[in-house]
Amino acid sequence: MSAFSNIGVRQQLLLKALLQNRQGLSMDQLSQELSISRNAVNQHLASLEKQQYVESVLQSSTGGRPGRVYKLSPAGSELFPRHYSLFSRLLLRLVQQKLGEESLRECLADLGEQLSQEYKHRVQKQGTLGAQIDEVKLILYTLGYETDLEQNQANPLEIVASNCVFHALAKDCKEVCELDLSLISSLLDARVEHKECMVRGGHCCRFGISKG
Repeated sequence: MSAFSNIGVRQQLLLKALLQNRQGLSMDQLSQELSISRNAVNQHLASLEKQQYVESVLQSSTGGRPGRVYKLSPAGSELFPRHYSLFSRLLLRLVQQKLGEESLRECLADLGEQLSQEYKHRVQKQGTLGAQIDEVKLILYTLGYETDLEQNQANPLEIVASNCVFHALAKDCKEVCELDLSLISSLLDARVEHKECMVRGGHCCRFGISKG
């Protein structure tokens, strides 16, 4: 279920009105647009601003006194459907056709390594390999992977994710897994083995870590 569907119907209509009026709308304009009272609009705006889906700005008016208008925030814009997955699939297919599978794997590995540079300093601060693995689990979790953050006493040198953030892409293009492997390997400066993969019939994505 999307975040948009968890928002009340009136608030959805308010967000759609702002989507169709990117220059912003005043409270009075929103009241007229939605056929509800100004007070009701104010309550909905307060809730949506708290969730950071809406932002307000002061604009000068011909009357001399600046008026406040409300606009979709970047987070609010992201509530509406995007076709990133379709675009990504087409892009990967094109790269694969133009350059071949090996070059595609190299490109994805490079992406994983580049992404790791944003977080590597956090891992390097950790003293032991176990602590570094725990930090990588947390980084993956913030990136959308449902990683088990608890210490796995039986297999401490493993990272397990119960989802794949690229699942739809990886089903069509298994080379996508190279990005995950490169990201984890670069973060830990270690070899990573893909022991289990959801796209290949596994129950999870399981990565084994080995140093040296």
